[in-house]
Amino acid sequence: MIEGALNQSAVWKHVTGHNGYGEAIFDDPVTVKVRWEGKRRLVRNKKGEEVVSEAIVYCLEAVQPGDSLEYEDLEWIVINVTEATGFDGTVWHRECSV
Repeated sequence: MIEGALNQSAVWKHVTGHNGYGEAIFDDPVTVKVRWEGKRRLVRNKKGEEVVSEAIVYCLEAVQPGDSLEYEDLEWIVINVTEATGFDGTVWHRECSV
């Protein structure tokens, strides 16, 4: 459904854990198709706090909060992810706030 609108690319790094200093450890980077919309809005982070998101990124991959998306030479940490699902429970796409 949304595949035709995913006409941009971003580099996705999935967070796999944290080191002894609390810094994120990431998987190898993967280039993914996205739709990047610079749209500011208030969202809740993993702790439930309201924070400002600078963009919404639409994608098909299983991106999670804490993952990294690099777009136009800037790295963004994913704050929140919403899954758009069909009536059968199938995930159509994800909307990531960064």
